[in-house]
Amino acid sequence: MRRTLILSVILLGTIVPGAEIFGAPPQASTPQGQVNVTEQGFQPSSVTVRANVPAKITFLRQTDQTCATEVAIPDYNIKRALPLNQPVVVEFTPKKTGEVTFMCGMNMFRGKVVVQEK
Repeated sequence: MRRTLILSVILLGTIVPGAEIFGAPPQASTPQGQVNVTEQGFQPSSVTVRANVPAKITFLRQTDQTCATEVAIPDYNIKRALPLNQPVVVEFTPKKTGEVTFMCGMNMFRGKVVVQEK
């Protein structure tokens, strides 16, 4: 069954969390493209997706001790409120390879989406 699940994830283009962190030590990956919002910022701060495949990133704010009460992805004109302890799914289809920045509303915490070839 595990092989079937992994194959399904690859075929559907599900996000695979990365380990590159802006100025912080590497963090454990979060399953299913989830990014947690903590006092330290976005964790993990990097996720990997495939170009031209619909992507879903779930943001979960876990603390009130942060300015990251919303997330923005300017390249895709996305801005979403992040209510405490409520998962917020952000969906978009990246069109080209490279890096796309996401950030809190005050641009103090940042992360990136790494878009790779199919």
